[in-house]
Amino acid sequence: MANAKRLLAVVGLVALLVGVGWLLVGGHSGGGSDDGKLVLRAWGVPAGTGSTVGEMSSLKVIDAFQQKYPDIVPISAGGLAIPGRTQDIVPLMQIAGDIPPHVMYVNFRQSDTYIRNKFLYPLDKYIEHQTLGLDIPDGHLLSTEAYVERLKASAKYETEIKGRVPRQCWQVMRRKCPYGADCPFCREWGVEPAADHYHVWAFPQGPLVITLSCRRDMFYEAGIRDAVPETLEDFLQYARKMTNPKENMYGVKMRADGWSTLSFLYSMGGRVVEQDDQGKWRCVFDSEEAVEAYYFTARLMLEPFENEYGRFTSAVYTGDETTTGEIKTAMAFHYLDQRFFSQQDPTQYMFGPVPKGFTGTRGSEFNSLMTGIYVGHDQRYRDAAWKYIRFFDGPEARKIRAKVFVENGLGHYVHPDLLRASGYPEYVRLVPKAWIEAYDEAMDKGVPEPYGENCQMVYFYVSAAISQVTTDREVKAAIEAFDADRAKARIRQILKERVTRSNEKMLHILTPEQQRLRTIVAYVVAVAITVVFVLLFRRVLKTFSQVGLRHAGPSRQGLQLSRYKWAYIILIPAVGSIALWRYWPLLRGTVMAFQDYNVRGFSQWVGIQNFANVLFDDDFWYAMWVSFKYAALFVTFGFTAPIILAILLTEVPRGKVLFRTIYYLPAVLSGVVVIFLWKGFFSPYGTINELLNAVSVVLNMIPGVQIDVFRTNWLNSPEVALLCVLAPVVWVGMGPGCLIYLAALKTIPEELYEASDVDGAGILQKIRHITLPSIKGLILINFIGVVVATMKGGGQFVLAMTGGRPYAPHGETELIGLHIYLQAFGYLRFGSATAMAWVLGSLLVGFTVFQLQRISRMEFRTAKGVK
Repeated sequence: MANAKRLLAVVGLVALLVGVGWLLVGGHSGGGSDDGKLVLRAWGVPAGTGSTVGEMSSLKVIDAFQQKYPDIVPISAGGLAIPGRTQDIVPLMQIAGDIPPHVMYVNFRQSDTYIRNKFLYPLDKYIEHQTLGLDIPDGHLLSTEAYVERLKASAKYETEIKGRVPRQCWQVMRRKCPYGADCPFCREWGVEPAADHYHVWAFPQGPLVITLSCRRDMFYEAGIRDAVPETLEDFLQYARKMTNPKENMYGVKMRADGWSTLSFLYSMGGRVVEQDDQGKWRCVFDSEEAVEAYYFTARLMLEPFENEYGRFTSAVYTGDETTTGEIKTAMAFHYLDQRFFSQQDPTQYMFGPVPKGFTGTRGSEFNSLMTGIYVGHDQRYRDAAWKYIRFFDGPEARKIRAKVFVENGLGHYVHPDLLRASGYPEYVRLVPKAWIEAYDEAMDKGVPEPYGENCQMVYFYVSAAISQVTTDREVKAAIEAFDADRAKARIRQILKERVTRSNEKMLHILTPEQQRLRTIVAYVVAVAITVVFVLLFRRVLKTFSQVGLRHAGPSRQGLQLSRYKWAYIILIPAVGSIALWRYWPLLRGTVMAFQDYNVRGFSQWVGIQNFANVLFDDDFWYAMWVSFKYAALFVTFGFTAPIILAILLTEVPRGKVLFRTIYYLPAVLSGVVVIFLWKGFFSPYGTINELLNAVSVVLNMIPGVQIDVFRTNWLNSPEVALLCVLAPVVWVGMGPGCLIYLAALKTIPEELYEASDVDGAGILQKIRHITLPSIKGLILINFIGVVVATMKGGGQFVLAMTGGRPYAPHGETELIGLHIYLQAFGYLRFGSATAMAWVLGSLLVGFTVFQLQRISRMEFRTAKGVK
């Protein structure tokens, strides 16, 4: 009876813990509030208190929205984001984590991915019925041109649609329905779906166009006329004339990536992607126009030049963190909207359109802030989301923003049309004519940002190509020798290879022969891995079963349930949690590896196809190779450093506690602090370059010696980038690891060292024959964990420091863990990511089994006299 009560108490405790966990994790919807109001997680709600004019205007808009709709409470849908490649990942991770926003931000690049993954609810009826008062039952069957013509029949079209939807947006926001003839929305609306029909999936919240901003003071000091550069050649010469790294002055601020150089590509007449005659999208950034654009980029960043300040090799500041001084940049490409004027002093700048290319054409990126409604919410939240979308950039909201800008002294940086509509005609004459002309020209000639199939990934592939171009030794040598033909030939070769890889990986363009070969190889490898895995698993069981039998008599073999029943009961919560958080994801991952997985449940079985793609993915194998190098470097430096440090600290006669505390301190720092501290060290104005510059100043005093100023971006150097991202990991982990080995060294009997002293052994002999053999077991166990953990992890530091860059041609710091993470949460390729994880796991299993066998042959004894 007592045993039964104890068992009941244990079961009750487990049930209580499960219940509390359910309440904390899943026991609430997270949508409504206690007073019955709808809490709307929406893009565009400022997370702060409004420190800029732009944020203040947005807060005023949100206040006005709540006054109009008091039953809806908008809150920010943003998340923690690291600048760089994580910008697009946050909403995808929210969806994957089942906490999607109600109002989603949908940019041009993401639009196709969101639509194909069935994330968005169509806005057709909200636009037709609730906004324009129209009934267009066959609207989903019309072409976009015909559909817009039908919308013009409403008297509200001019204010609600025409004034808010630029012509370039229609081709992006109204797209083919991925559900086809099974469209649930058409049936919901009482109309017949068709195999090919269209819906409006997003709605604009303000156009964005790229223009060139120029600092008046730097132009004046350089003696350049008060006008923006007309051509790209003018742009290059202006940039060089105003560059002086010694005084933290640069001609251009930009990054060497796909988005920052898009203006060069468009002005040269090139494009990133295009549709062929069959409507299939293809990457085309290997055209002759693209070669010219990226040759110009290489000249801007690599070609030597002289000005009145000295001889330099780059006129570009890349925007990395700095540790000293203020950086002044003369020119930069910006989205020209009210956000720019609210964050910068507009009186310092003059504005102009993107400079013309060598053919006399001018092109700039056109974009638009767009929002959509996440499909997974009920009708109440969808209706509230549409009210928010319609209001956020509607006529009333625009007037509120104009008023805030006028009241804060920035009325002359509001578009004249909006000033007149908002009742401020007296400010129209104060608006600088140059920026209005630049804005209007950019709107008229703007080229939409890439929005085709899988274009969410397109900048990654273009950026990789540009990174390779700007770090390629042959390109650099040709640029430094002013050999344009040779440089262009190499750039052309790089772009051809990059476009082929991009079409294959991003758009899955393969020949039938290639697909057949991949499938056959995948089946062979899958069978081989399965056989090896089974054999290795049997070997492990056999090895450790034999070890157990050697130490247990015949009467103590088996589970012995009656003898150890309470031990088994106590283990139930631990085993259950391990099964839930370890083995259930492993089982789900096994299923996902054979699917084109969709987080909303529209997954399709693809068989062995994910493994076929992974096995022929050179980026995956290069990431694996980078991880092997990273693991080898970590074992060489990170694994051995705590052992050496522990041995040294045991020999310190005084202050052992002080030294242990000093070496442990880095471990108590926040990971974010460590990341950005070391990132600052490696930046062009970081500690490393400043130390080198201090040495060069001394050496330059020697006659005949002239060393240029060091402004190296070490994290962008293919030769040392991996060592740079390894350094903070070793620095942080050395202290905690040292303490573990210090504790182990305390268990070595002093008699052994005393005997070795009598025999005349030196310090190295003691370490070799006493110290290391005594802690061999600990070293071996830690070695297995370090290698496995390093191969699987390490990506969090790399993600923040480099994002996997530089590319030459693959990511020189893109570890396999980071590569898998980006595939899963950056591009929602969960099937491919889990297949990669299985391949990685299969390789690590063999290493682990080998090491476990070595451990099984070791004997572990208690201290003498302990039973």
